[in-house]
Amino acid sequence: MLAPDAGDFHPDAERSYTLPGAFYFDPEYYAQELRHIFQRTWQYVCHTSTLAIEGAYRVCDIGEQSVLVLHGQDGQLRAFHNVCQHRAHRLLEGCGQLRGAITCPYHAWRYDHAGGLLSARHSCDVAGFDSGRAHLATVRLEVMCGLVFVNLDPGALPLASQLDGLEAQLRSFSPTPEALYHSYSHTYGIQANWKVSVENYSECYHCPGCHPSLSQQTLDLSSYRIDLHPGFHAHLSADQGERQGYATNPDAPRTGEFGAWYVWPNLCIEVYPGGYMNLLHHVPLGPQRCEQRVQWFTQGPHPDTEEQAVIDFVAVVREEDLPLCESVQKGLHSHGYSGGRLMVDASRSGFSEHAVHDIQKRVLAALAGNGARDA
Repeated sequence: MLAPDAGDFHPDAERSYTLPGAFYFDPEYYAQELRHIFQRTWQYVCHTSTLAIEGAYRVCDIGEQSVLVLHGQDGQLRAFHNVCQHRAHRLLEGCGQLRGAITCPYHAWRYDHAGGLLSARHSCDVAGFDSGRAHLATVRLEVMCGLVFVNLDPGALPLASQLDGLEAQLRSFSPTPEALYHSYSHTYGIQANWKVSVENYSECYHCPGCHPSLSQQTLDLSSYRIDLHPGFHAHLSADQGERQGYATNPDAPRTGEFGAWYVWPNLCIEVYPGGYMNLLHHVPLGPQRCEQRVQWFTQGPHPDTEEQAVIDFVAVVREEDLPLCESVQKGLHSHGYSGGRLMVDASRSGFSEHAVHDIQKRVLAALAGNGARDA
């Protein structure tokens, strides 16, 4: 394992500089992150509304690992490693609905919805063929607030213990998120490391100059704060009242407030004033490449006029962030940059970068061998 050189990073956020640039482009650091962070943490897959019918499935790739999530014939959601137990062909791609068994496209081995082998052609002619050894390998799956998560680590702590308190906070803004519909998606490709994307999300020091609409028509930056919890960060703020940039639903709970939650390591959940829920999934695709996968959840299967106005409003903010992240990624290679002072104040104001420090501390701990399970 490549020993991490933390530079002038300090455990005390008020004394710390950022991690060195190599953490954001070195292929070996990236490989370690896949092994020690992404293969040991709860990873978001989808909303239960997209798996509502029997046979519905979705494939989720976590680095080089692929997971298949399936709504089985018995009504249960299960997750399996997406690989045939014969010659390692991937079983399924993307998402869809099975009309029968899981059938490998290569040699047509067939599996039931619980992962058991139904048939392997000519297996009766193979001496000692043991169908019991051909069961699909299972992956842990848990659901919180209608959000489906998987974890490749069989020894990981339960999702609820990592995110203690998050469900209550989220439900105070959106009481029944599992009843919402996944109504809109968009993916942004970014030429930047996943941490650049996540860290950009985790501070509003840049908001006044880079996000004028967000700062002037959504968030009240004088009340904005980021509270750190063991497995997540809570971003909370009042809205802009009459200056709000879109119409809000007056019957929604906590109208007049904005709530967002960063879930370690790469998921962000947002509830905008009016009860509109949005997910931003930061998916690593390489040392210097990631995707921001945006998903919106609304009261019906298609956004109404009011909901579409919110989606369009927030898209402006997302597009403002893309060149910022890509410019940072380029700058991290500069021989003139050795790490910058994190702007962390004692009051942890809305402009403080203490959440960025917390993310970097978690990454450093995982790469140093202290693991990501309990982060």
